[in-house]
Amino acid sequence: MTMRIPASRAAAPAAPTTPTASAPTAATAEPATAPAGWKPVTRAGPATVNAPSPREVATTYFEAFARGDAKTMGAQYAPNARFDDPIYSLRGQGDIAHMWSSLLKTGKNLSLKSQVLESDGNQVKVAWQADYTLFGRKVHNESVSTMEVRDGRIVSQRDDWSWSKWARQAFPLGGLVDNGLVKRGLLAVLNSI
Repeated sequence: MTMRIPASRAAAPAAPTTPTASAPTAATAEPATAPAGWKPVTRAGPATVNAPSPREVATTYFEAFARGDAKTMGAQYAPNARFDDPIYSLRGQGDIAHMWSSLLKTGKNLSLKSQVLESDGNQVKVAWQADYTLFGRKVHNESVSTMEVRDGRIVSQRDDWSWSKWARQAFPLGGLVDNGLVKRGLLAVLNSI
């Protein structure tokens, strides 16, 4: 007597354990070819920017300033950065870096203290005090620097300090430093350094 197994309970045929020559595996499959004239495009994922925060940029900048390291200071600026203070109104990393290099060579015996006052979004404010010798005269300058930082670089900086207080220390002219004609002459000399 022959026993019949219903089709629903029959065992499925065993799957081959090795690939056949006519069916390549995924590892050996040939890549699809693009139509003539088409070039494959590789799309990178979103760029990850690990740029330093505005606070970190300001800290690096003022630590370099305290060391008299104009090169590191200049490297913190974006190529199209802006810098303004009572003497200078500069545009571009090269001009700003050159200014700091010249000033740090001209001034002697620099002692600088700085403190981040606030950091909010892309902006950071830093209070700083510098003591140094300029043209043989002792100068003490107090300023608040407001920096806008994007992608880890300074794009704008405004240093606010008193021209009158600073110039009276730097030049032996007393109150004449505030006379319009004298001030323009002094600014011309300073911008030529």
